[in-house]
Amino acid sequence: MIKQIHVIECDSTQDVLKEQLKQVGHAHLLVSCENQKSGRGRGDKKWSGMPGTLCFSFNLRPHKVLSYTALELSVIVAMYFEKKGKHLKLKWPNDLWDEQSKKCGGILVQGSQNEMLAGIGINLFSTDDEFGAIYGAPFEMDKKSLALEITEFIHHNRFEDTDLLRKEWLFRCGHLNQMVKVSEGTEVFEGIFQGLGIHGEAEICCDAQITRLYNGSLRLSSQA
Repeated sequence: MIKQIHVIECDSTQDVLKEQLKQVGHAHLLVSCENQKSGRGRGDKKWSGMPGTLCFSFNLRPHKVLSYTALELSVIVAMYFEKKGKHLKLKWPNDLWDEQSKKCGGILVQGSQNEMLAGIGINLFSTDDEFGAIYGAPFEMDKKSLALEITEFIHHNRFEDTDLLRKEWLFRCGHLNQMVKVSEGTEVFEGIFQGLGIHGEAEICCDAQITRLYNGSLRLSSQA
């Protein structure tokens, strides 16, 4: 059973989750909020919330290949919205794209072989044209109930088979076999995104050779 803590406002649901786990140590704990002020993305990036943004964090066991955990969660979140009639695309390593290929969400995982903390931010609707969203128009939402519903769906639909997970991720990938640029530190790699390696790394074909990238920020070359 998932224990849920819902707050009106916080800096980061992951920070609240960490503190609560220290105090209660619950097997399955979920923290959700109405407004997140300082959400985190990968690296030093920030995730800015809007009225239509759903932000929540929870603990879970990692995928059996630890580095596939964020990829797994992105597939399951996409599966959830497919049941609602919405088809998301996935961008390596941890982003969600809407049907117009604009970023509408992201997933951040932290932890170890024993337990991971997952933070998910999703724009259900957007009041800023710069950002993507799953739905086209604002609507009244119960963020507490939605966060719990999605978290329960994730827990009930975990992947045990990494090969199947890789196949499902690639099926939803928004840039498979397309020219991309990946920035990793001060280096920029450009080539054709050809798939995922055994550790979830990006396989980029550069000058007829496969380059494997384990981290970085990806964008379509056409968007450069």
